Amino acid sequence: MIQNYFPLIRGIINAFLFLESAGPDEVDPDSAVRCMEDIASSLLVLEKPDQLELRSHLEKMADGEENVAYRNFVRALPDKIGLAAGGGGASDC
Repeated sequence: MIQNYFPLIRGIINAFLFLESAGPDEVDPDSAVRCMEDIASSLLVLEKPDQLELRSHLEKMADGEENVAYRNFVRALPDKIGLAAGGGGASDC
């Protein structure tokens, strides 16, 4: 079992950041979008509690970033991916 998820999550962040910011001479734009959609789709297979935990890890990582642009990118990533948002409700229906 993985003890430290942060390097794995940083890899996901960096993949999204590269694909989103790469120019057409680096990565075909349609391929970049398809790749980001594939990564997001894989992450959305996670159960809701795991999606919430991933969201929490991303928020913690964003809070620790000094680079404002990177921090804002990481903060926006859970919603871009479509991860489950904090519940607080009594039902998961």
